[in-house]
Amino acid sequence: MFVALTHFPSPSELDRILASPKFDGAIISATVLDTDGKTLYDHNGSIHVVPASNQKLLSNAFALWSLGPEYRPKTNIWKLSDRIVIDSPGDPLMTYNRLIQAREALQLDRRLPVFVHQSYGPEIPDSWEIDDLPNRYSAAVTSLTFDQGAFTASCKRGKVCLVPEAFGVKIDRIASKGKVDLRYDLFAKRITVTGELPAKDQVLDTLALPHPDEAAASLFGSSIHSLSEVPNQAPNYVIEGGSTIEMVGRCLPPSDNNIAENLLLMGAQVQGPLGPRPYELARTRLESFLTRVVGIQPGDVHAYDGSGLSRHNYVTTRAIGKLLAWESFQPTGVAWRNAMAHPGIGTLSNRLKGLTFQAKTGSLDMVASISGYLTTKSGKNVIVSLIFNQFGCTASEARGIADQFITTLAND
Repeated sequence: MFVALTHFPSPSELDRILASPKFDGAIISATVLDTDGKTLYDHNGSIHVVPASNQKLLSNAFALWSLGPEYRPKTNIWKLSDRIVIDSPGDPLMTYNRLIQAREALQLDRRLPVFVHQSYGPEIPDSWEIDDLPNRYSAAVTSLTFDQGAFTASCKRGKVCLVPEAFGVKIDRIASKGKVDLRYDLFAKRITVTGELPAKDQVLDTLALPHPDEAAASLFGSSIHSLSEVPNQAPNYVIEGGSTIEMVGRCLPPSDNNIAENLLLMGAQVQGPLGPRPYELARTRLESFLTRVVGIQPGDVHAYDGSGLSRHNYVTTRAIGKLLAWESFQPTGVAWRNAMAHPGIGTLSNRLKGLTFQAKTGSLDMVASISGYLTTKSGKNVIVSLIFNQFGCTASEARGIADQFITTLAND
């Protein structure tokens, strides 16, 4: 469906872009709305497509609505005579340095056992692919964590070292000729490095911690135990995290998977405990928000995780457009738009230069997506959502077609 507006590109002009021979056999979905949610252009806007990181728009909007923009998580720590107790509601912006500061302030010698109460700790969301798991972008999801569940393997002074600490991960160094190669077995907690190390100090790779909650707790004590109830007294130390809108701003522009997963679960737990299988409840609560609050049609969204790394997610571009239109009218609308990537910033740092566009990108193998708010050169504001699946061209070519579509809209 197409509604003509003054200076708006003709539907045939937009159709020609999407009909590129590079997309032969591909699944193409595109929706353009005005800011009131009225459809201006639709091309398969009701079909189910894998969104990749456009899924983060769903989880971030849900958390922003559920938690409120100024919510700040508080990690409480008790120093008792026989144990250390940590209560973690989830704080994806927690850092290693802040945990070390807490340990030093409490003057802990790391001899006492540590008892941890976590709001959620699913670790690896079901349906994530095993080949992804050693990488930082698919770090385990736990409410007690730091540095987005990741650490680095670096070359310093001719040796391989792990930063900030090893946390039980062992390094096997095999000297040989040729380019340096690093292989990481997450489950065995072993890194094998072959080849010649670079002459200059540098990061070799950024990897996922085997168990972020255990790594964080180990900074305070000798052994780790789970806990169902926390002490009925004021904590000895409190670490206050960043606000929800800060988390969104740290998640969307660089497309951080770990922050997105935490935001989904943090938003869901507001409605009650998540239990031992937190994603099952989180999915239900997210989809309820999208249909009952936002007004998205039932069946337009099937959520499986918060980041888009799962290929079990599906959405429609009309659903993404509806969400963006709804969010723009919320009290957090301006902050929400400002928290996104835009040309020169985040995942749009090298795309669509010169345009006024605030958006979220997404990419998986044979998936490319981009959705956001565009101001055309005539001053008109529109919402655009493009998702391409199963294309045979390169990802760069698919992004180029998306950029051509958006640029054509912008030039109205």
